[in-house]
Formats: sequence, structure tokens, C-alpha cells
Amino acid sequence: MKIELICFGSELLRDKTNTNVHLIAEHLLSIGLSLTRATTVGDDQKEVEACLKEALKRSQIILTCGGLGPTFDDLTREAVSKVLNKSLLYSKEIMKKIEQRFQSVGISMPEENNRQAYVLQGAKVILNKVGTAPGQIITLKNRHLILLPGPPQELSPMMKEEVLPYLRKKIPSCFVETSVLHIFGKPESEIDEKIRPVVEKNWNKSGLKVIFGILAHHSIVDVKVTIEGKNKKAVGNCILEIEKEFYKILGDEIYGKNKETLESVVGQLLKKRGQTLAVAESCTGGFIVNKITDIAGSSAYFKEGVVTYSDESKIKLLGVNQETLKKFGAVSEQTAEELAKGILKKSDSDWGIAVTGIAGPTGAAKLKPVGMVCFGIASKNNSLTCTKIFHGTRLEIKEKAALMVLELLRRQLLK
Repeated sequence: MKIELICFGSELLRDKTNTNVHLIAEHLLSIGLSLTRATTVGDDQKEVEACLKEALKRSQIILTCGGLGPTFDDLTREAVSKVLNKSLLYSKEIMKKIEQRFQSVGISMPEENNRQAYVLQGAKVILNKVGTAPGQIITLKNRHLILLPGPPQELSPMMKEEVLPYLRKKIPSCFVETSVLHIFGKPESEIDEKIRPVVEKNWNKSGLKVIFGILAHHSIVDVKVTIEGKNKKAVGNCILEIEKEFYKILGDEIYGKNKETLESVVGQLLKKRGQTLAVAESCTGGFIVNKITDIAGSSAYFKEGVVTYSDESKIKLLGVNQETLKKFGAVSEQTAEELAKGILKKSDSDWGIAVTGIAGPTGAAKLKPVGMVCFGIASKNNSLTCTKIFHGTRLEIKEKAALMVLELLRRQLLK
């Protein structure tokens, strides 16, 4: 079965990131369906109509998002009306709900919003609980056309509450399960080589469809497996068997799975050990603390964070020796170690971690290139340091450095 998504909006072809492809794909996957094609079309009536005609020829399910608003560049309703030769009918009920939406926020409804009360003849209306643009489902013999608004916060509830139940009734039942294992700091090619025997094994048995994937981003490699089948137990058993094979090969290199992050895993380990953490940051500028405190309940193990950007602050706030800075520089393992020990002492924590480096694009020296970052980890018993060189933009280097120090700490907590 071919399932297609068309995203309407010129802004998606210019300066706005389209997150709806991933969002809709994730929803479909939850009921065992996957997209075969996704297209983005600008606000041009002829292009919109042409794309709809092509999609209706090749796909059984066509979802669209965007173009249902009240303004001149919202073309979806009219384009579908023309392509399907179906009239647009005014709905007083929908108009009333749109008016109520404006009243609830104390704003007078603009005249343009009347356009959103028009529904295609024979369509099932999907009420919008968040915004003003209703969705629509049109059943066409062996075709299903589903119109959804563009804003993700409006689209997502409609998918979950209306579209998925509709599709479940129309399509034979299928169970799907996905597992994503996360590895930090290893080349994608190295992981690919290690897991190849598992990937090439014949898993497509007993009516199961097994799909493997590997994706690298910000020094993290995600190994993904999705299994589809008609037997729920067989799907579950197969994914557990594949995970077991991956863990045999990769072991502790896997830091987490699915929604787990390095910061959440580090938090779990600290809680398990009943220990606390404090952070000293220079080049990351609070990035690490932000990651740690994004985890609900982090107050149970996180004590404090200090951003010591200048040499003066490193000396004044965390007791870094002036001679250390003079001899080795702010970006050095010696300084990183003193920062880690300084925050450990200041906070009276079990662990102190520190990062100092050159995020760029300026600030490099002959022996200290952009992307050079020094790390320090200190406990009450010992300390360790290391240096890494990262590539990318300033933001990417900060992200990689934050993840690196968390991975170093995770390794220590596993000992």
C-alpha cells in the first residue's frame, strides 16, 4: 500500500524547517504504516492541483498538511475541490466553533476566517481543538484523502484522535515495534561493520518484515530496527532477539535506547548510586547544565553549575591556580582538572565535571585549533582528563563537547 504526504507552503521551501514529515511518519508507524513518498509544494494553485492529481493516481492514502488557513495563500480546499470536482459547502456548525475560538481569547474574528467554514461535499470533518482550521477526510472508493492543518500542535491531536482510528478501520491490522539503540563517539562506519552480521541475518520469517537503519548525528550513532507483522507476540519476540544480538556485539558502547539520552542515563546512574553532580563550564556556556536540568527530577542528583568564561572567573569562583593558566592556558587538561576539582569542592558533590575549549570560529592558536576541547572529571578519590578535537559550527562543537563529558562520566559511573 502506498501512503503519500504532501506538505503545502512556500515557507517550507525557503526559511522554515518542515517537522511534519517526521511527525506524521511517527504517528503512522504506531499502527504499522509507513510513508512511501513525501512532497513539499509552494503556494501556487497550478502546482498544488498538479501534485494532488499525481498523488491520487499512484497512492491509496494521501495526507496533506497546510493550506487550510484563512489567508489568500491557503489554497488546499479550493485545489481539492477543483481536482475532485466536489463542491465546497458552508458549515454553520464549524463557523460557530471558529467564532467561539476567537471569543475564548477575547479577539474579534476577522472576516477572512469565514473561508475555514467551507467543507468539501461528502467529507468527514475533523474538529480542531487547538486552532481554527478544521481537517477533512474524503473517501474515494479505494482512495483516502486526508486534509490536515500545518501547525504541528494542531495536526498531531487530529492524527492521534481521528486519523489513526479511521485508518485502522480501513486497513488490515498490523503490529509494529521499533527499537533505537544509541552509541556515542564511534564512527558510523565502525558500528556498521560490527553489526553487519546481525543486519544480514535472515529475520524476515513467519510473516515478519524487518527493517534496519543507521544514522549518525552530533557524534551519536543510532541503530534502528523496525519490525512489522500480523502477530503481536512474534513481533515483540523478534525485536528482543535482535536487541540481544546488538548488545552482545556492542555492550557498554550502547548508552541507551529509544527516548533515553546521555543526560537521562547519567541521571539514572547517579540516582541509583545515591550520588550528586556539579558542573564547571567554559566554552559550552551552560549547555551541559541545560541538558541535565531538562530532565525532570534532576534536582535529586544535580547540585549546581558555574560558567567560568573568563580567566578571572576561573580563579575567583573555582580556585584555578593563576600559574596553571599562565603556563598551560585556559584551554588545557591542567585547567580542566582544576575546574573539576574546584566545582567538586565548592558544591561538596560526589562528582565534578568540567569543560574548557575553543568553540570557534575565532580564538584558535597554532597548537590549539578550533574545536579543541579539554575535559576534567573529579571525584573525592581521583580525577581524569582528556582532550578531543571536534569539527562543525560553534553550536555543533558545544553540543558535541557537552555530550562527550556526559559520556566520560557515564563510563566512570559504570565502573
